[in-house]
Amino acid sequence: MGTTIWTIVIVLISGMADAQYHGKLIDAFQNRPTQHQVSGTVYAVDNKRIRIVDFNYDGQGPDAFFYVGNSNTGDTPSDRGDRGTLTPDEKGSTNILGRYSGATITLTLPGSATVQNIKWLSVWCRAFAANFGHIIIPTNTVSPAPKVIGQFSELAHAVSSGDVTFLDSKTIKIENLKYDGAGPDAFFLVGTGDPSGSGTKVPDENGSLNKLNGYTGQTITIRLPGELTVLDIEWLSMWCIGARQNFGDVRWTLANVQGAVPPYIPAAPTVPAPTPAPNKNCESLHDKLQVSWNLENNTHISIELFGRLSVLGDGEYMAFGLSGKNDSLSMTNADVTVAYVKNGMPKADDYFLSQYAQCNQGIGVCPDVKSNRTGGESNTVISGETTNLISRVKYIRPLNTNEQADKAIPADESINIVWGIGPLNPDGLAAKHTIRATTNKWINFGRTAVNNCGAISTGPPEVIVPWNVDYITGENNTTFTAQIGQAGGKQGYSAITGRASWGIAWYINQRLIPEIYVIRGETYTFIVEGGDDPSNNAEYHPFYITDDPIGGYIQYNATQKQAVKVYAGLDQNGNLVNDSVGRFCEWQLKDLSAASTEAATFDEFFGRLQLKCKNGTAGKLTWTPDIDTPNTVYYQCYTHRYLGWKIHVLNNYNEIPTTPMPTTAAAGTSVSTTQVVPCLIIALATLFTV
Repeated sequence: MGTTIWTIVIVLISGMADAQYHGKLIDAFQNRPTQHQVSGTVYAVDNKRIRIVDFNYDGQGPDAFFYVGNSNTGDTPSDRGDRGTLTPDEKGSTNILGRYSGATITLTLPGSATVQNIKWLSVWCRAFAANFGHIIIPTNTVSPAPKVIGQFSELAHAVSSGDVTFLDSKTIKIENLKYDGAGPDAFFLVGTGDPSGSGTKVPDENGSLNKLNGYTGQTITIRLPGELTVLDIEWLSMWCIGARQNFGDVRWTLANVQGAVPPYIPAAPTVPAPTPAPNKNCESLHDKLQVSWNLENNTHISIELFGRLSVLGDGEYMAFGLSGKNDSLSMTNADVTVAYVKNGMPKADDYFLSQYAQCNQGIGVCPDVKSNRTGGESNTVISGETTNLISRVKYIRPLNTNEQADKAIPADESINIVWGIGPLNPDGLAAKHTIRATTNKWINFGRTAVNNCGAISTGPPEVIVPWNVDYITGENNTTFTAQIGQAGGKQGYSAITGRASWGIAWYINQRLIPEIYVIRGETYTFIVEGGDDPSNNAEYHPFYITDDPIGGYIQYNATQKQAVKVYAGLDQNGNLVNDSVGRFCEWQLKDLSAASTEAATFDEFFGRLQLKCKNGTAGKLTWTPDIDTPNTVYYQCYTHRYLGWKIHVLNNYNEIPTTPMPTTAAAGTSVSTTQVVPCLIIALATLFTV
């Protein structure tokens, strides 16, 4: 008699809350009755500025304006609303308001009006004395303001400072900074937990990511890179990468800055930026990807990528850059740009690919700002958008950045290039490509202009059906073999779990990420063959069992580690036990062509694999779930994220419902369930973004 597995799918909708920091929350228009579709959430930027997020108004009012009022004009807008103060719109104009759809705008309060002395903000129609919608500002609201968070600790090389002040969520002022300049490669680093070399580099006061020179009491201002804000980090350090030494730091907590410091709002240009000239050169890299470019004054190059997205939409990237080898195709040691459009914003992140593996402590496929090589973000985004599943991102970079993580782009000779398309992980890092360069391709960026591109075809998004989900029980055999294997292309790991895959995953008893059923009080043995050489990041996958659906324990800071529990594979101090590592065995494709990953079933795909093992012995990890073990835990990789899947912990095997489709695996019992919709687990996404 078989068992039927019912899978309850919970879909957590991303985007229900805006993760961007906008300041101190005041109120929302939609908390009260509105007219003309007025809605939006209002924040205090500082005492003179108000920010409205996701603002909507149909623009049909004949004489509508923003108005603010204080207690003298009534506690709420009314027929006395014209006694309030007309407030210019986000452009500084007092013209009648037009239509807004999902806009984020910033208003500067007029005259002597401040957040602390006004009572309400209204979309007010003067002609009909009508309130289309309003918010109330609570009494004694404290607006965000620059905040002093301390001074640098004095640990080495005469580092000291006066006050360190958060001017806004991205801008930090350091007064009276001193440093003897004798460190071999010191940088400003930021991160969470305790200061370490795994933090993110911050450009100096000149925007440079070269090693720091000495300071003799200067007051400087630095700005956090990318989307990073002071709410995402807990320390700023002057850190020497080569010596792995903290010369001095200043620390803070989220509670000290949330709603207390102004959000960073880029200054609007006083003169509209010119529209970049169309690139004159273009090459088709794939029927889904094109690259165009222009040389700019023989010092810079502007590059534009056009990519046809799949079902992943906003979560997919286009990658383009220089091969790791001058004479042949090599992803390893390649210098690439990972370009994508996220929430309507184009991005072009500078990456160095030191190993064919997930980014882990500066090694692998890492942004330059996280790489263990000297370098920073060399790209400047010009424009970009996604329309009809076609993404377009244009950026500019120097031909030669003189950084260790970047390759020089020659202006007068052909060079081997690499490219790819793939998904982004929830933490925003590039996961393994789904399409990539497979043959050598040389481009001479300084050639006479030639356009070899046609139109990229459009069409509906691709529908991906996941393979059937397997499960294994320990009822007849309490020993499981854990090995590494191919993630199964579009229908495998990513489709089953709803998470981006690096291209490899755990195989348990020769099945791709099966769901395992065990009972409390029974002892189980995992024969671990995930690699035992920590110097080879790509082939080092210690096995552990945890309540964390993400994995990659070594990548977490102290706070993140405290938020998860480990049930097997690590000791009480969070260190690996010897039994969690063993020789490296991998189920590899016999044929490396892209078509080899396309199969109707996992069994068809598995027939194209072969097992290859390195010399050594397997680990032998034992685990006995008990009354304190949750109903669902996960088998994971200690060094990388998104390799494992679920273990269901029961009180007895009779709790497993029956299914009519039993099959047999190498050990234990393997059963194929009905197809399920992948569940996107993002509950820990904010906590575990680093």
